Formats: sequence, structure tokens, C-alpha cells
Amino acid sequence: MIFEKQTNSTVEEYMTKWLVNTKRPTLKRSSYDRVEQSLNCQIFPVIGGIKLKKLTCDDIQMMLNDLSERTSFSTTKKAYVNLKSCLDLAVIKGDIKKNPMLTVVLPKNNKPDETVVYYSPEQARAIASEAVSKYRNGNYKYRYGYIIVLLLNTGLRLGEVLALSWSDVDFSNRVLYVHNSVATVKARGNSSTKYETIVNSPKSRKSIRYVPLNMTALDALVKIHSIMGDNERVVTTDNCKYVKPGNIHRTMERILKNCGIYGKRDIVHALRHTFATLLLRQGTDIKVVSEILGHSDVSVTMKFYYHIIEEQKKTAMTKLDEIY
Repeated sequence: MIFEKQTNSTVEEYMTKWLVNTKRPTLKRSSYDRVEQSLNCQIFPVIGGIKLKKLTCDDIQMMLNDLSERTSFSTTKKAYVNLKSCLDLAVIKGDIKKNPMLTVVLPKNNKPDETVVYYSPEQARAIASEAVSKYRNGNYKYRYGYIIVLLLNTGLRLGEVLALSWSDVDFSNRVLYVHNSVATVKARGNSSTKYETIVNSPKSRKSIRYVPLNMTALDALVKIHSIMGDNERVVTTDNCKYVKPGNIHRTMERILKNCGIYGKRDIVHALRHTFATLLLRQGTDIKVVSEILGHSDVSVTMKFYYHIIEEQKKTAMTKLDEIY
């Protein structure tokens, strides 16, 4: 579909057509949802009603300044990037003569970076123990309890675990092949539900990888098979469908409550951070950890686990005292 001249369009009208016609064919559905959310929640409420041809740099700068005060830097940056991308195209198409963002400055990130949330070794042991606990009749308390153990011992993203098939598991060589990810996205069209579960390609090329399995992870997989039954996929619902990420989050909430662990955010993703933190504290090379996690670059790993690297630097320096 080709854009028509839209000199009388509002920002919301123009950007909505840009989103559907230009961005949608290039994005995964989960990414499309995030861009749409940025437009609907950050941009449109503030400048959406302004005519595109009357939009000024001051309008945009005030919006971004306000966002930087109210929200995270990443949210502000997403709004900046999405608006700039759309207006750059508008200039190329001749819909506006000049991009008003040329003199707009992305506000600095003056807020401290959010620290990575992870569980202590004691908490991790308590979580793993509770996750595999049974009732007096011998039944497991949690259908997805061993999924928690698997996450804690592989560092996989939740969506990656939920997308696994048994053909991705090599018991002989003790590795998992990660090449897909399950995501919950907005249902489009005539669907009777708001959201649906789909299988996506991974976050980046490096996310397609083999992950080594320790004995605990191998045992968890065997137990998962005994609980889930003989299905094509590793993790399934009772009727053999993909498990929604929310189901695992609810399981984790129950486990944490029974362990007396409160106040954590990103409670399932914290398992991945715990896995990485434990490896790094044991002296595992950060590049190895980065490859296991499937980060696009080791610099991403450095950013997330800077606090651990600082700890290791101090430990390394104290070891010199043993020499002299």
C-alpha cells in the first residue's frame, strides 16, 4: 500500500499509517506490539492531535523532557527513535519539508541504571527445593515446577524453554538446541481473544545456540517428560498446546510465596540472572557466559553483570597478597 499525500493528517493519523504500511512488514509481531505501545502510550496522548505540518521541535522536546521525568530512559528513547524514523520518511516522501527533530535532543539518562535482579544461592536452593516438592499423596505440587529448575540451570529465556521440542534435546551429548521462542502477542483480525501465543525466531543471531546441560538440568528434563507425557514439545498444557508465559509466572509466584521470598521483580527472568551471576562468581569466563546466554555481544553481558565483574576485580587484586 502506498502513502498518499497527508499534509492535513494529524501526527496520530500519519504515524498509524506509517506503523501499518511501513513498519509492520519488517517487524516480528512482538516487536510490532512494542512499537504500537510506544505510539499509543507515549506519543499520541501528547502530540497525536497536532497537524503533522504544524508539529514543531518544541512540541517534541517538551514531550521527551516530560517522558524522561516520568518513565525510564529506554521508554523515552523508544519514543524518540520511532518518531524520528517516521518523520525522516515523511521528509523523503515530501509530506513535510523539514524534520522538526533535527534540533531535538534526546534527554540524558540521569537515572541510575536498574540493578539486575537475581536470587542469592540460599534463595536459589530454596526455590529449587520447593519447585519439585510433592503432596503427601506423592503428586507434585507444581505442574511446571521442574521448568523452574531447568531455567535456573540453563539460563534460558522463558520463551526459549517454552518453544523447545524433544528433538532439540540431545541427551547423549548433554546439550539443548535453542532456535525458537514463544511469545504472547496481541490477537489481530477477528479473533475472539485479546492475546495469543505464537512461536517467534530468537532475539538475535547469537540466540540460536547450543546450551550444555548439567546433571540437574538433565534430571529436570526427565522429570518434565514424566509429568507432561509423551508429546512433541517439552512443555505443554494438558491438551498439548503451547504454555503461556503467564502460567509459569503464576507458578513462580506461588513458589516464592511458599519460600517466603518477597519484593522481587521480573521473578522468572531473575532465574536467568541468577544462573549467570553464579557462573561468573565461580570464575567462568564472561565470554563463555555470554555465549551460553545467547547475548548478541559480550558487551551486553558486561553491561548486565558489571557488579560481578567489579567484585572479581577486587578479588583478583587481593590474591596478590598471597604472593608477596
